[in-house]
Amino acid sequence: MPSRLFVLTGCARSGLRFTSQSLTALGAPCGHEDVLSLESFQRSGTIFWPSRLAGDASWLAAPVLGKLPERSVIFHQVRHPLATVHGLYSSGFFQQPSARRSFVQDFLPETKLGGPLVRCMRFWLEWNRMAEGAGDYDDLIYHRFLAEEFEGDRVSEIVALLGLVRDRSTVQRVLASTPGKDEVLDAHGADWDRLPAGNLRDEMMAAASRYGYGESVKLGVGA
Repeated sequence: MPSRLFVLTGCARSGLRFTSQSLTALGAPCGHEDVLSLESFQRSGTIFWPSRLAGDASWLAAPVLGKLPERSVIFHQVRHPLATVHGLYSSGFFQQPSARRSFVQDFLPETKLGGPLVRCMRFWLEWNRMAEGAGDYDDLIYHRFLAEEFEGDRVSEIVALLGLVRDRSTVQRVLASTPGKDEVLDAHGADWDRLPAGNLRDEMMAAASRYGYGESVKLGVGA
């Protein structure tokens, strides 16, 4: 069991489920919205954290990271904006009313403006900025990584922050046996020209570059 409590977060459609299952298989029991869920936020009082879990993967956690216990580890998983926006738009996230859409719009009223595609673009940009804010808390341990680079030595580095030692061969074996990686890496014809030109797209491109995306990084659009 890891020595520290951790939360895996990022924008919706960033491949958090695959990562949470991989971390669990590597000895860091991680739920998927088992703790930080819509239901838990709607309850009054303290969030219940079961002893069987060391961590929880939840994009919903981004607005409340500052309320986590001291020395919690925040893993901020970023997926390429073209992949994430495609996934959000294809899922109809902003095309129909839902509790999750309302949750986003409560924290980001600007996602009420514009068409569905523009709202997805704004969601990716601002939600990741919100998750980045965890790096400003001295009592939290913040670590950001790209979903497309969750493999090999990078994963060993991530679990080391939890006090676990896993060699490259162990990591590769676990990742190979965990379903969902191909969906995260599926390129699916991603192209910046598919997004409307303007300041918002420029901001997204600048953020993607700052996060570390370049021509050598594979894109994806899976769940």
